[in-house]
Amino acid sequence: MNHYYGTPREYVEKRMAEGKDVILEIEIQGALKVKKRFPDALLIFVTPPNAGELRRRLVGRGTETIEVINARLRRAAEEASGMEAYDYLLINDEIHTCVEQMHQLIQLQHNKTAYHLEFLNRMREELCHLDDR
Repeated sequence: MNHYYGTPREYVEKRMAEGKDVILEIEIQGALKVKKRFPDALLIFVTPPNAGELRRRLVGRGTETIEVINARLRRAAEEASGMEAYDYLLINDEIHTCVEQMHQLIQLQHNKTAYHLEFLNRMREELCHLDDR
């Protein structure tokens, strides 16, 4: 049985218009669609340190059948071929470190020059007029 999930586009666009960061946990096809629609989107591929650890975590949850776990592992193998399409790779070996690294990447994204064109233009203007003083 296939399950389809999604975040309404209106919700995402409203939050972005409010100046908020929006984090989506989506499969690679969805991520690439988001990147196409929003080229400045930051794609971060989060993965466990190895395939054995992924299996251990899925089994350890005790929430899914072995068939579902195996299907998820096959899906992970398919998605691994597209990891290069992401901007960054985070290895979730230690959760607190991974969360901190993700937070840092998101904060760095805010510093992209493309988001500060008004400031840059104002700074250029001010610098040009320094000679006038």
